[in-house]
Amino acid sequence: MNSPVENRFTQQHPELGRGPVQVTPNISPDYFELEREKIFKQSWLNVGCEMDIPNKGDYFVKDIQVLNASLIIVRGKDSVVRAFHNACTHRGNKVAESCGHTKGFACGFHGWTFDTKGELAYVPDEGQFFDLDKSKLGLKPVPCESWNGFIFIHPQEKPPQPLAEFLGGLGQQLQDYPFQKLTRVGKFRAEVKVNWKVIIDAFQESYHAGFVHKYSAGNAIATGSDPFCHMTSFRLYEQGHRSGSCPLNPDHELTRSEQLATRIRASIWAQETSESHPIPPGANPENHPLWMFDINVVFPNFFIDVANGWFFTYNFWPVAVDKTLYEISYYMDPPNNAGEKISVEHSKISLRDLLREDLNTVETTQAALMSGALETILLSDQELLCRHQYKVVDQLVTNQN
Repeated sequence: MNSPVENRFTQQHPELGRGPVQVTPNISPDYFELEREKIFKQSWLNVGCEMDIPNKGDYFVKDIQVLNASLIIVRGKDSVVRAFHNACTHRGNKVAESCGHTKGFACGFHGWTFDTKGELAYVPDEGQFFDLDKSKLGLKPVPCESWNGFIFIHPQEKPPQPLAEFLGGLGQQLQDYPFQKLTRVGKFRAEVKVNWKVIIDAFQESYHAGFVHKYSAGNAIATGSDPFCHMTSFRLYEQGHRSGSCPLNPDHELTRSEQLATRIRASIWAQETSESHPIPPGANPENHPLWMFDINVVFPNFFIDVANGWFFTYNFWPVAVDKTLYEISYYMDPPNNAGEKISVEHSKISLRDLLREDLNTVETTQAALMSGALETILLSDQELLCRHQYKVVDQLVTNQN
């Protein structure tokens, strides 16, 4: 069944056009290198959450292949979260691996040691060096700011704008969502044989849900009057950020396992919305009565998808023109007992299985595009966020206004 108003969203954004989109940006190594230089090396990038380093001295290492960089994210003795290049200022060896708790970072090559503020604290056999000024040889800092508990870095020494300004209207939309009240209940990652834009496309439209997720989740958002799971609204922001709302089928028939899980507490299949459990600020901005969750994309590669009582994040890290590192974290109200823990696990595994269905689809899509069989792809009114992504990326790569 068609939507009440044909192509109504695209009509609101004529600057995006309606024509086919070129395949070349998804398969060209040269285009990928331009994206590396003109997008990823010039954007604020999410690298993690403050909840991962809650205590002074906690740290984690983030290797970002698209930047050819390894970074240390650490909470100092003064509680400030900082980022540094993971490179000893003696001869460049890494000084940290993985994650943990530390009083400082010691290079395993020659023992140079740095404190959690990045300052060079100790040099073995220091007297053998010439005019050594330790105050100028600390770990090289990387601009680092936090927003709502999410940690961002900027590859440039002097970012053109602060993080809050970069997030703009999308940041304002989500500013009061209760992120800190929820806890991470699941975390997955996978290296996928697909271009970063192609995999992002799969997660910023609901058109595919009735087909890819037909047996696992299609009935949760598809209805008899809306079998193609039409998104209810879209929002396009400055800096390339974008947002859209996904529908809910109020007549969704729960499976027996879903019934058991939701009997204990709300789940991804049956959210509780009531006077005592209202829709949180920043979610469902259009106040649509049949709402399930919002897709929120922080350009270029970070998703914060929010619902009532849960949210999840995606990071899509380009590795090569046809390879992407995909990371997901899933957050819910903390379980209070064993029964609620089982319910949370049900939601977590259900989401994991949905994502596996998506991953199979995007890899076959990329293989077809790489074959050269198609020169363009077609996008409907419901794929507005995909069209917006290609427009913004191409403007930045080709230096268009």
